[in-house]
Amino acid sequence: MDRVRMAGAWLADLTAALLCREEELLLGVLQQPDYPALVACPICDEGPESVVSRVEDPTIDGRRVVLVDFKPCRHGVWVAADE
Repeated sequence: MDRVRMAGAWLADLTAALLCREEELLLGVLQQPDYPALVACPICDEGPESVVSRVEDPTIDGRRVVLVDFKPCRHGVWVAADE
């Protein structure tokens, strides 16, 4: 899979958005039939069914990276773990 490199700020924004979504879910679980939407894929701007991240070793460009995969579009991005 070809991956697009994203800045560390993007990963921080993604993490914050997912935490906010989780909070909305927990606070509204008894009042809403649907889950809040996931963050859109930064490549195709489609709403994904799942967002999965993991820290990868070996490295890319000599750096440890965080890989983020979006499904079903199958786009992937990477962010240097030290950014």
